[in-house]
Amino acid sequence: MNCVRFLSVTVFICFFILILAGSADKAEAQRTGIGFSGGMNVSSHLNNFRFAGDDFELDFAPEAKVGFQGGFIYRAPLTQHLRFQAEPSAILLGATYDDTFTLRGFDFQSVSETQLLYVQLPLLMQLTTVPSEEIVFGRPRARTTFHMTGGVFGGYLLDAQFSGHNSGAPIGIEFQGSFSNDVLDQYSEFDGGVILGAGLERGANYKVGFETRVIFSVISSGDQPEINFNPHNMGVTFGLYFLL
Repeated sequence: MNCVRFLSVTVFICFFILILAGSADKAEAQRTGIGFSGGMNVSSHLNNFRFAGDDFELDFAPEAKVGFQGGFIYRAPLTQHLRFQAEPSAILLGATYDDTFTLRGFDFQSVSETQLLYVQLPLLMQLTTVPSEEIVFGRPRARTTFHMTGGVFGGYLLDAQFSGHNSGAPIGIEFQGSFSNDVLDQYSEFDGGVILGAGLERGANYKVGFETRVIFSVISSGDQPEINFNPHNMGVTFGLYFLL
């Protein structure tokens, strides 16, 4: 992983944590919230994975891949039913491939995958239900609310790996081999797109929630225009979160 990328992301996360810490004392008075989230995702690309070498060219159809995501949450209410959330996070996206390619006139089978690690900043608006508050023995009773989420995200690529297993019989002899390549220069440093989702949460002073989202990159995540490589990240995320 590029050291400059790592340091820039570390500074960004530390800066955001300081902001959260500074607002924590005011959270109760302003009804803001801070917390953390984590979960898994299923992602792929809109278009084929393409790569050109000295004597071969790959053009693989993408399939789904399982990844993960995790990060922090900062919530600020705007009205009784509408709130804003910023969620600095890390997310692993990519795709899998089960396809063939030709090398020096011989056909090979490749079972492979791309792994793209991003630091991401979703900026979201949430529309939520607001059930009536109940007080039991002087304390607010836990309530269940439902919400819809919409917004945008920006992402910065930290690492990109292309790995897998090739097999074939180029001269009548079975061949099998594994590979792992850094393909950071194959992808754009920046990513951005839209998010739509829905979820529920339960609690009073402390809240636990679950949310499912659809993410789609509106800009191409590829960086090889000469071979028309325009993958576009897309995926579905499943996450749990805890909010103070």
